Amino acid sequence: MEQSGQIPSDQPHTSELTSAAAWDEVAAASPQKVVVLASVAAGQSSARPSAETASAKWTGVLERVRGAAQYIREVEDRTQEYELRVQEVLEQVRADLRDADAKVRTAEQRAQEAEARARAAEERAAAAERWLQQISEAIESEFVVERAAPQKTGTLGA
Repeated sequence: MEQSGQIPSDQPHTSELTSAAAWDEVAAASPQKVVVLASVAAGQSSARPSAETASAKWTGVLERVRGAAQYIREVEDRTQEYELRVQEVLEQVRADLRDADAKVRTAEQRAQEAEARARAAEERAAAAERWLQQISEAIESEFVVERAAPQKTGTLGA
C-alpha cells in the first residue's frame, strides 16, 4: 500500500502562494513535494509583517510540523505492525517447511524400507523357484515313471 507524500491537514494549497510565478511553476511541476509553511496574503508586504500576523504564521507552521510528526509516527507504527506480521508469517512458513521436510524424509525412508523388503521378497521367491526346479528335476530323474500304454476296454462295438 503506497502512502501519499502529502500531509492531510489545513495547509494552504499552492494557489495561495502569492510571492512569485516561479512558485506556481514549482508547485505545478511537483505538487506532492511542495509544503507550504506560511503564506503571504495578497496586498501585504512580506518585508515587515505585524506581530499578530507573524504569530499566526508561526502558529500555523507549528501546527503543520506537529501534524507532519503525527503522520510520520502513524506511518512508522503501521510499518512496525507490518514488519511484525511479516516476521510472524515468515516464521510460520519456516515451520511449515520444516514440517514438510520432515514428512518428505519420513516418506523417503518408508519407501526405501519398502523397496528393501520387496527386493528381499523377490530374492526369496527366486531362491524358492530354484529349489522347486531342483526338486522337480530330482523327482523326474530318480523316479522314472514309465507310462503304460492305454489299455483297450472290452467293448464290442468299438
